[in-house]
Amino acid sequence: MDSREEKAFLEAFEAYSDALYRHAYFRLSDKERAYDLAQDTFLKAWDYVAGGGTVKQYKSFLYHILHNLVIDEYRRKKSGSLDALLENEAAAPAIEEMLSEGSVRETEEAYDEVALVETIRSRIPELPDDYRVALTLRFIDGLSTREIAEVVGVSENVVSVRIHRGVAKLRILCNV
Repeated sequence: MDSREEKAFLEAFEAYSDALYRHAYFRLSDKERAYDLAQDTFLKAWDYVAGGGTVKQYKSFLYHILHNLVIDEYRRKKSGSLDALLENEAAAPAIEEMLSEGSVRETEEAYDEVALVETIRSRIPELPDDYRVALTLRFIDGLSTREIAEVVGVSENVVSVRIHRGVAKLRILCNV
């Protein structure tokens, strides 16, 4: 491995390690496992590059590895991790903070926003897995449709359809 590849890998680590951890945490709701999977993602990427593989786009490459690791984790441990995250994440502290600042109208609007976010979070587990993954990668991780397509191994058109249908289904589930 030459120094350019090593430098590119280190830059990718700096750029994406936090985002990969957040993605894993959002999907697993376990800080330790999320940290481990984020590390495992970079270890697998390093092994690939050190073994002579080339990486054109580190972001989609790393998310693809992490996506597969999360799937493996689900297979090993079929639990409601995402459900646990959504149930354990209480809105009370955020609401108390909002009440301590701002006008009544601002507080009411902020409360409505928190309530909507909680409703959406509580309904996400009800979505089919393909929609849930597409929405998470798009709106939580900020990946483009092209990057999501590379991560999950489908066309950009399929990703766009999954996002559109996932949002439509969430609207129905949330009565929005």
